[in-house]
Amino acid sequence: MPTRSRPASRRRVASENVYGSSIEDLPPSLDQQSPPPPPPPPDPPHLRRAVSSPSQRIKKALKDTNSTIKKAIVKSTKQRRFWFLIGTTLGFILPTLLFAPKLLHATGVTETDLMDDFLTASLLPFLNERAGAFTDRLNDSNAGPRPGEVLAGDGAKRKHPVFLVPGFITTGLELWEGEACAKKYFRQRLWGSTTMVQNMLTDRDCWQRHLKLDPKTGLDPEGVRLRAAQGFEAADFVIGNYWVWARLIQNLADVGYDGSNMFMFAYDWRLSPKHVEERDSYFSNLKSQIEISVKQTGEKACIVSHSMGSNHIFYFLQWVTRNSQNGDKNWVDKHIESHVNIAGPMLGTPKALTAVLSGEMRDTADIGPVEPIFEQFFGRAMRRDLFVSWSSLWTLMAKGGDGIWDGPLITFTDAWSGPSKETAADPMRETDILTDFGASVSHGTTSFLQVLSTWGLGQGPSHTERIGVSFNSDAGRGPVAPAQWHNPVAAPLPHASGMSIYCLYGTGVPTERRYFYKKNPTQEGVPYIIDTSINLPEENVRVGVKFGDGDASVPLVSLGYMCRSGWKDPHLNPGGAGTVTREYADGGKMGADLSDPFRQGPKAADHVDIMGNVDLIEDVVRIATGWGGKLEDRVASGIDEECRAIDERNGRRGGGKVEML
Repeated sequence: MPTRSRPASRRRVASENVYGSSIEDLPPSLDQQSPPPPPPPPDPPHLRRAVSSPSQRIKKALKDTNSTIKKAIVKSTKQRRFWFLIGTTLGFILPTLLFAPKLLHATGVTETDLMDDFLTASLLPFLNERAGAFTDRLNDSNAGPRPGEVLAGDGAKRKHPVFLVPGFITTGLELWEGEACAKKYFRQRLWGSTTMVQNMLTDRDCWQRHLKLDPKTGLDPEGVRLRAAQGFEAADFVIGNYWVWARLIQNLADVGYDGSNMFMFAYDWRLSPKHVEERDSYFSNLKSQIEISVKQTGEKACIVSHSMGSNHIFYFLQWVTRNSQNGDKNWVDKHIESHVNIAGPMLGTPKALTAVLSGEMRDTADIGPVEPIFEQFFGRAMRRDLFVSWSSLWTLMAKGGDGIWDGPLITFTDAWSGPSKETAADPMRETDILTDFGASVSHGTTSFLQVLSTWGLGQGPSHTERIGVSFNSDAGRGPVAPAQWHNPVAAPLPHASGMSIYCLYGTGVPTERRYFYKKNPTQEGVPYIIDTSINLPEENVRVGVKFGDGDASVPLVSLGYMCRSGWKDPHLNPGGAGTVTREYADGGKMGADLSDPFRQGPKAADHVDIMGNVDLIEDVVRIATGWGGKLEDRVASGIDEECRAIDERNGRRGGGKVEML
């Protein structure tokens, strides 16, 4: 007689039998028999201490074995369960959170405090607590000493006072004044913390209004004040346990640095350098603290900057020597020992151009099946509206024009026809400017910057003057206007023969270099979008973006040209400041470091993860302490070939003038 099939639920239960076998493994007749009879009555008292039966001994042994196995896998299970819980939580709850405000309004509920309470009391504290505990456990188990510990053991000690300058978006921004919708976040971070996530999810429009600057002035909107957080906590971690400066700070502490001789000089990264000084007196405060530290220690300062922080420090070197009020041409030579430029986009980055053109970059253009959700919640038009208000992005535009950035920057796959003769275009009207821009098949960097300067991101040609930025370059000849202080191919270094500039950066990571655009089919908010249908593997083109060498955010030429060639030109380096280039070839791998499963490990070359690269950390500690003598160049990429090609294009031979926009 054939056996009767059982429901799947019984089979699943059977497969979990702790004795290592399932009901399905038993003969069919046993599987189908009626429940066993009740157990026999207990033995008389005088027999209860007798030796157990073989059946009892087997069951006890199996039970002990099962317990041992469970203990052996519990550590791994807990870790996997934690990440599984995070994944399922975000996978099922996050889409609901993204659309919750709209759902509430659609059902007649306009109060979002219920969701706010859920985030505040449940989800965010849980994620913070579990992520922190998990990282702490794994950090405790990490083997091997830190570079700072090794150098301290060899005798390295603190020497030069150290000033840390963060980059773009890696400093927390705190609310000091805001609209009614944000008053409960007073002195909490609307950028760079879980509070940011909470506010963005519960009231996206309120969050955006507070992050956005006045597009006309480039400063605070009426009734809103966000200010940079201060101290090491401003940029050691961003949003929970995502470290930026934490590891470098810890290694510097290993050789004796602390809050009395190491300073984090955070700033509002949304502002142009001109506005950072005008609104917050940032450069004045930095200058004063450097003077105090140099006087106290008797040693010149070591400035360590990351990403856009390096652009701000270059501006600072110009400001402190050239400003009309108290500029001192000898100040840098008297106070600065070294500028350590980590992953600095000294000549800008192409993704800054596309951010203001369409609110896009490769990271947002190719996000797969979640793109409709992302666009619904934080679409291109909203992103662009936010980006164009941040005047700091002007300092990240590609500098040097076609003289540096050879070839097209943007190619249109379906170029528009320009305005008809019957309807003459207004050269100052935004729609006509952008229509004319799209009428050409391709644009180089020079062409784009000319359009950008005329357009003014919707504010007209006078906008660049208001925010203090110009892209005109004369290779260091003639007077240098304050609007050129951000541009290293226009503004020479100060006369500072005693200062050394170190360019430390990663290589070997695909990096955005060129874009293919098309008309936006919907014409909602932005006229053009990246054409993600363009894929040319043989030319390193994927989803409408051409890739080249770099650190995933900044192309190689912007990372290395000034140290390898530009500052070898006496017109751009009249004092003969020393330059050293140290490259770190990509050896990163996601999950290589168990304490950071979503970071790329101790050999990473990525723009941010390089801040945890052990070789770079060792180099920075050596520079700050002066231990082991001066570092030498270490170059393995094709940067020298790129430099030679640039110099030949510009007719530059051994220090000749560079002709650029």
